[in-house]
Amino acid sequence: RSSAASDVYKRQGIKTATASTKLAYELDGENLPEVGTYSVILFDNEEAACIIRDTKVSVVPFNQVSADHAFKEGEDNRSLKKWREVHRRAFTPDYKAVGLDFDEKGDCVLEEFEVVYR
Repeated sequence: RSSAASDVYKRQGIKTATASTKLAYELDGENLPEVGTYSVILFDNEEAACIIRDTKVSVVPFNQVSADHAFKEGEDNRSLKKWREVHRRAFTPDYKAVGLDFDEKGDCVLEEFEVVYR
């Protein structure tokens, strides 16, 4: 669920948060992350980029994601407007996979994290 640019931002400490649809976890049969969860972040070539640890996890409707969270994601101009544009595009396939249209009120899983190993 991440891109190479995203991986570099995580390693540099610019990106300290991420978001997914709750629906994606349901589709994959995965449990939601919890505070303290460790994740190995991979480059596109499957090489390890870094290890992160979740410091905050929340479930929030898409239309209630804050500007603060968008800023912490560290991508593009870090604005909420751009975050919504990019994530609407990124999240739409999850909805289409179950025959639904994108839902502004659909739940997002928001994670804040720290890089614990580079």
